[in-house]
Amino acid sequence: MKTKLLLLVCALFGAQFINAQCTESLTAFGNNTVIPMYNIQGDVSVTLNTNNTVTLDLASNFMTAAGPDIRAYFVKSNGLSDAALASSLVADLDAIQFGLVGAIGSVNQNGAKSFTISIPTGDNVSEYDRVLFYCLQFNQFWDFGKITPFTAATCSLLSVGENSLKEAVAIYPNPTNDYFEITNDSQNELSINIYDILGNNVISAEASRVKKQSFSLANLNSGVYLVELKSDNQKLVKKLIKR
Repeated sequence: MKTKLLLLVCALFGAQFINAQCTESLTAFGNNTVIPMYNIQGDVSVTLNTNNTVTLDLASNFMTAAGPDIRAYFVKSNGLSDAALASSLVADLDAIQFGLVGAIGSVNQNGAKSFTISIPTGDNVSEYDRVLFYCLQFNQFWDFGKITPFTAATCSLLSVGENSLKEAVAIYPNPTNDYFEITNDSQNELSINIYDILGNNVISAEASRVKKQSFSLANLNSGVYLVELKSDNQKLVKKLIKR
């Protein structure tokens, strides 16, 4: 748990308007070896926006076979092989749905479409690396494409977000004795969780726009604690020392 907390630097956003920052084109379609006619053709891309959303764009040359309800999903492969992913039920995958791509008699599956969804609060957009196309009604795999995950190394938006949170939030005094304060100069909603080195949550505070919050450590042992700060889809972990 401690290792996970120390690695918590996730997708970081701050702008109020949809303003595309990073776009990745999907590659490596053609994964349906059982029913090849279902495989995706054409250009597909995913865009990370500044307001904690992602947009799936199907170009005008997008094509696949018709189905009762073909849906697109943003998926974390979580180390699954291509074959294992292709044989999985979508309900068993770590995925969020973009929307209905096509349905017989109501929605033409071919041609240009766009879908925008929010990344769940606290989720890490950097873990999503596939877009899956799937017939939900029949639990029938269609195809999937791969993207290079959005990370601070591949998308400047994420590194800028991290810096903005670091600049807006401060902890003092640190080291401390019985109490400390957290200041939030941005006054965006900020939630706070404090963990001991074993990963136990010892203090929590619900999301608040309060500019300054005080916390007592009087009942806690001396040692090192990890303060996890969340604002929108920004996350930051700071080390706190109690003498």
